[in-house]
Amino acid sequence: MNNNFVVSIPKELKTIKSKLFFGLTKRQLIGFGLAIALALPVFFMLKVYSTDLAMYGLFLTALPTIFGTIFTKDGMPAETWVKIILEYKYLNPKTRYFKVSKKNRKLALERNMVHVKKARKTKSVSSSSKTS
Repeated sequence: MNNNFVVSIPKELKTIKSKLFFGLTKRQLIGFGLAIALALPVFFMLKVYSTDLAMYGLFLTALPTIFGTIFTKDGMPAETWVKIILEYKYLNPKTRYFKVSKKNRKLALERNMVHVKKARKTKSVSSSSKTS
């Protein structure tokens, strides 16, 4: 009797996610539950006016939460990406300062990037005219 079983083993064990209910992870269950909890009251409040308006309200209310729940890029969830982008653009903005050195002084002078200090013409105290 030949008992050869082929079992595929993933190369990276961090990519394995445990499924809880309906094949959804814990993160997805919490996210979809939050989306439903936010969107259903909006739906019932807007249903008084129009069903179409209520559906648009439901969609626009639930969309950001569902996007944050599902979106992952490079193994990072959406809130990590938003945090990285905000830190990169607003908290730590790139500022490049031009520093003049011996190598680039000629180029900086050509492009008027160096403020040349002009010598001030002042009279010395000792050379002032003496009146008798």
